[in-house]
Amino acid sequence: MKEEKVEKIEDDTENTTIAESSEPDTSKQAVKKSKKKKNFKEEKAKSSEKASVDNEKKRKKWLTAVSVLAVVAVLAIITGVICFYFVTPDIEGSPTNLRVENYGGELYIVADYQEKHDYQFVVETLIDGEYVEIGAINSDKNALNLSEQDILLNAGNEFRFKVAYINENGANGDYSAYLEWTKVTPLDKIEVTVNGNVISWKEVMFAESYLIKLTRPDTSQEDINVGNALSYTLQGSGTFQVYVVAVGGEGFYSSTSELMTITL
Repeated sequence: MKEEKVEKIEDDTENTTIAESSEPDTSKQAVKKSKKKKNFKEEKAKSSEKASVDNEKKRKKWLTAVSVLAVVAVLAIITGVICFYFVTPDIEGSPTNLRVENYGGELYIVADYQEKHDYQFVVETLIDGEYVEIGAINSDKNALNLSEQDILLNAGNEFRFKVAYINENGANGDYSAYLEWTKVTPLDKIEVTVNGNVISWKEVMFAESYLIKLTRPDTSQEDINVGNALSYTLQGSGTFQVYVVAVGGEGFYSSTSELMTITL
């Protein structure tokens, strides 16, 4: 009987030992959790500090970019002002007396001549009730040959034109007022005869007036509208160059007469 009790006591001791050893070590786990919390807070602080530094770098880059753009814009404005006032010469006024004339069967837009600048002619045509620009053509003459442009010069087609002076840099000044013009059927060619200092011609059907284009002996030029008259008398002496134009409706000019050289 005594032996059995000893065995039970030994068994109880063993169980107690096992039970004690199987209990969790709560103090070690608490230390680990504390370290984890501490490390998380440190990482969070570092991350926040890094984000703040990155934002500051981005802000500085943005400010630098804006400053550079502002400087470039200011320099561009200054350069433009300098070019406008010192590089581009002033262009005063705009061409006058814009008209359509017929020379040798070809149609020209013509403006009064000046020797300081070249010209830029703008050609527009009426399409579906609205004028559409065909082109802006530069010329060193005060006339533009419409017959050489890529446009349909059919009778009844409606056009309008304007012209401006341009300088050697290609800059243009103010444009003239628009000239609206409709292509009409040409008048018959005018037939001219000369008798001494008297130039005469046959009446041209549908002509509204007649124009004498005259170059005098001193090389000065003059356009003389003689209305419905069928003759013109030259005054003075020397060598004249003359041709006659029959003027039709809506600004259309007939084919001109042959150029005549007359010496008096």
